[in-house]
Amino acid sequence: MVLNMKSSAIAVGILAIVVLITMAVLTQFSITLRTSTVEAITAFTLGDENVSTTLSSSYPFPQSLTGCINDTDVANALPPAYYVVEEGGEDGGFVRMIPPSNSTGWNGKTVNCTDLTYLADSQSQGVADTFVTGLTVFATFIGVIVLALIGNIIVGLYKKKY
Repeated sequence: MVLNMKSSAIAVGILAIVVLITMAVLTQFSITLRTSTVEAITAFTLGDENVSTTLSSSYPFPQSLTGCINDTDVANALPPAYYVVEEGGEDGGFVRMIPPSNSTGWNGKTVNCTDLTYLADSQSQGVADTFVTGLTVFATFIGVIVLALIGNIIVGLYKKKY
């Protein structure tokens, strides 16, 4: 009986490993399936120097932000050397002002930008995310089964044989 339980535990353990490896691969695959999109954004208020300002969650995984001008002084363009775009995640990314932006008066200014490149949702990415969620639930149940089998094996080792 113990030998049969051991082989069952090994089989379920191998299945769990395969599911976890598949989840690890597909989690990053979701980002690959997203569509690179370029949009203009208006009335974006820049933050203070070395403080990350959140872009809207409408723009997941932002890649770049260019063509920004002061909304009240359209002849005044924001130099790309004054800020960095941080990718973030599905809830949007960040724009962080870097020196010498403070000394030139850009901190706290509202800008309009012509080109925000971000990785938009796609149908394929949505399917991949749903599949990974299903695998996560399946892996949780496999974990419970593996723990039950291991517990049964341990109890079997200390059980008296008659």
